[in-house]
Amino acid sequence: MIEAHQINFDQPVPIFPLPNCMLLPHATVPLHVFEPRYRQMTKDVLDSHGLIAMATFDGDDWKTQYMGNPTVRDHVCVGYVVKHEELDDGRYNIWLQGVCRARIVEEIDHEPYRIVELDPTEPIPILEIDLSEQREQIEQMLNDPLLKEVSAINVIRNCLSIEISTAALIDLALMAVCETTDQRYRMLAEDSVRVRTRQLVRMLSDTRTSMSIAQRCGQTVDDDGVSLN
Repeated sequence: MIEAHQINFDQPVPIFPLPNCMLLPHATVPLHVFEPRYRQMTKDVLDSHGLIAMATFDGDDWKTQYMGNPTVRDHVCVGYVVKHEELDDGRYNIWLQGVCRARIVEEIDHEPYRIVELDPTEPIPILEIDLSEQREQIEQMLNDPLLKEVSAINVIRNCLSIEISTAALIDLALMAVCETTDQRYRMLAEDSVRVRTRQLVRMLSDTRTSMSIAQRCGQTVDDDGVSLN
């Protein structure tokens, strides 16, 4: 795994735009690569820096222009291929871990896949001591007895047993609790960790309220029946 400061932003990075897949820093997503252009992209990436910028489409033009260059949103997550599997027919399974936030500056003409120039949007890291209040607030929410019934939140709670930065904890939790691509994109575009913390706490609080009401009404609550926003 690499750190954001190790990325050379003077070099263009391939983008992999998808309609319903968002990546946040520190999270990992599995991707099945089957299109010829993205097979070539994957091969080139594995032979070089290992970086792919996960992007999402802007609007619905991609539905009719998918094989071309439909418009993508400005903010992307630069990810690093931490694991890959090449299949016999040339397809790939890859696991991409988010490294940092970035913004598209310019798209460079390139075939068969798209490449862009990026500017990092991550602010200077905040010292852990300056996020102690946010950390305490999040840990209290994650350890709430009601929220222990939600498997997605349990996965994040397990992170508390390992050494993990508060910023990473927040992004991993947001990846788990954001239900839609738009929600995740807003959190990707938000460069303030304190604002992201407030949004996370609101989501967790809303989830707890929904579960409390369901319990008082005598309803059975399961993971699929709880809104996480």
